[in-house]
Amino acid sequence: MKSFYVLFCTVTMFLCLTGSLSAKEDRFSVLADKGVVIDKATGLMWPLQDNDSDISWPAGKEYCEQFSLGGFSDWRMPTQEELASLYDLKAADLTEYYMAPAIKISACCLWAMDTRNPKVASFDFEYGNRDWGYPMSTVEARVLPVRNAQ
Repeated sequence: MKSFYVLFCTVTMFLCLTGSLSAKEDRFSVLADKGVVIDKATGLMWPLQDNDSDISWPAGKEYCEQFSLGGFSDWRMPTQEELASLYDLKAADLTEYYMAPAIKISACCLWAMDTRNPKVASFDFEYGNRDWGYPMSTVEARVLPVRNAQ
């Protein structure tokens, strides 16, 4: 019985890591006509792409709060945890960064709403790091608004 359990766990882990489980393939629902993607695993809605230019944390936060897309205006800046949920090691085969392929980002790092005065959070989709930096930095910094899909 122990051998069966080890084999079962090994095969399941392999299928998860290689993306061969159909549940992973069905995780994202792209609504191209609205310019958004829904992550069924988290219940979050994301735009199909980031803001496409360098931006500071305060300007990024305002950008998210003023963002309107797909008939929705209740967008906000995501948390580090929400951004981390989009990190996908297999995506580098398809894109420049380890970002879920349904979403296009134009730089490695996306701002997050978390703060540790005086530092603010970001997530690095090149290395998979949860980073902390200064809010006025703009180099390779982008923002990707998020909202609850319900």
